[in-house]
Amino acid sequence: MDGAITRPCLSGYWSGRANCSACQAPIVMPLQPVPTYLGNRAMLEAEAYSLPAGAALFNAGDPARSVYSIRRGFIKLWRTDCAGKCRIVRMLGPGDMVGLEALLQPAYGLNSTAVTPCQLCMIPRDLLERLERERPSIYRDIERRWHAQLERTDSLLLEVLNGPARQRVLKFLAHLADLAAPEPCPRIRRLDMAAALDIAPETAARVIADLKHAGILTESAHEMRFERGQLPLA
Repeated sequence: MDGAITRPCLSGYWSGRANCSACQAPIVMPLQPVPTYLGNRAMLEAEAYSLPAGAALFNAGDPARSVYSIRRGFIKLWRTDCAGKCRIVRMLGPGDMVGLEALLQPAYGLNSTAVTPCQLCMIPRDLLERLERERPSIYRDIERRWHAQLERTDSLLLEVLNGPARQRVLKFLAHLADLAAPEPCPRIRRLDMAAALDIAPETAARVIADLKHAGILTESAHEMRFERGQLPLA
């Protein structure tokens, strides 16, 4: 693999060294993606990966040696509860960072899986630690990014995961639309909706089918298209 650092979950998905100066990824977060700070050093040490939907980025308990910046696509962070059911804790999209716990602890705390095809950059923890000493402001930017992601998680818990199951699905679609904007909402499996919303997959499927029947939503292999304002959220 041309000298790439092998990661157990990422074997076969390496797409080369990160070329930060040529990156044209559309970023929807207010902050610039971390790789743009790193200049020539990132091009020597950061690596690019292209994951298909369903591929694991890392698993809970894996050694936390890197942080990942999402250029395209969506990642779910999840764990298995005491009953053995998958629970999605967080959804991350373009401009977000995955595995930030690597900066504080030796192992990842959650499983991370691609929901859609993804392009991302792996930034070694050692590189970020060296840059912290040389350019302390980088950690302030990372803290802001982390805080924004946690705020979205709080919003998901407090505003989306309450009320009847139908309203949960509708509010979750609005949440995904906000995360994806200005790109279309990613297509989410009904099983993933159920894992995020604590509902039955059949319920999620029925709500989506009703929206399609009403002409509010259309769906392709990778996208769900709808006008956020037309969702009957009230």
